[in-house]
Amino acid sequence: MSTVLVTGAGGFVGSAVVRRLVRRGTILWDGSPVERVVALVRPSGSTNRLELVTAATACSLEQADVYDEAGFGSMLSRIRPHAVVHTALDAAVHTRSTVEHGPLETLFAQLAGLGGARLVHAGSAWVLAPGVGLDESAAVDPRSSYAEHKAAEDKLLRILGDRYGVDWVNLRLFNIFGRYERSSRLLPYLVARLSQGRAAAVSHGSQLRDFNDVDDVAEAFALALQAPEEACGRIYHIGSGRATTVREFAQTVAEVAGDPQLIRFGAGATADQGLEALVADPALAQRVLGWTPPESLRTRLHAAAEWWLERLVLPKPPQHEELKR
Repeated sequence: MSTVLVTGAGGFVGSAVVRRLVRRGTILWDGSPVERVVALVRPSGSTNRLELVTAATACSLEQADVYDEAGFGSMLSRIRPHAVVHTALDAAVHTRSTVEHGPLETLFAQLAGLGGARLVHAGSAWVLAPGVGLDESAAVDPRSSYAEHKAAEDKLLRILGDRYGVDWVNLRLFNIFGRYERSSRLLPYLVARLSQGRAAAVSHGSQLRDFNDVDDVAEAFALALQAPEEACGRIYHIGSGRATTVREFAQTVAEVAGDPQLIRFGAGATADQGLEALVADPALAQRVLGWTPPESLRTRLHAAAEWWLERLVLPKPPQHEELKR
């Protein structure tokens, strides 16, 4: 049975990947169909984001701590995945850079014993120095503990891949929005405040970002699982290539959520607001993986804002945090 394991499946990106992989017709690099998706969540972790897929016959839930080498390794031996999509992340990386990389070590060691397996890793564009049109040769300049952790993983993937002889693909994700994101993030924060007729305090808004819907990002993971073997051992930038200001993003959300005059630019502050631009050149992902972002950001933003309008009931909307990915 061709089984794909998704770590961090209870998270924003991981759950979107699960939703994508359970669709019929998903094919792996060797031509075999994905017959089973195993959604791995941490013990006592939430499965709310998996509400649409847990009843699917092609999907099963597992609970394990990826930082528990013995327990995680035992689960991998039992599941015997043909491929792994690794999106799990210890939240502590946002406050300190000393979180161990044990899950990667365990994954490579276990996959080596299965033969012909593949690992697709969720990387981050926040490892990069600022700029527009950033391709895979762009300078690395991590400016946070999270970025330092991800930059270290970029290097470790190559080392472990060579050591264990396991194929890997690393997807560097640019800014993401969409269904099931944390309610404190920018889009749901704006929807909650504006739909209630309340002011929304955000940063100055002039910083350029590359915004992508999480379901479009999930498609990149499916394509990385399908890509031929010669596509492995590389980093791919998963971003639209569109340079959009946070101001433009917020005003587009307001077209659905409420009065744009309620957005208070400069009244809030975020840790990354000094990073003037972070925009991808997705040419390599388009050429090798066949991933093409949708042309209309407005259409995607409107759909996401409408989804949140239907779901979000927040009597006291929390302070927001602009997108970390």
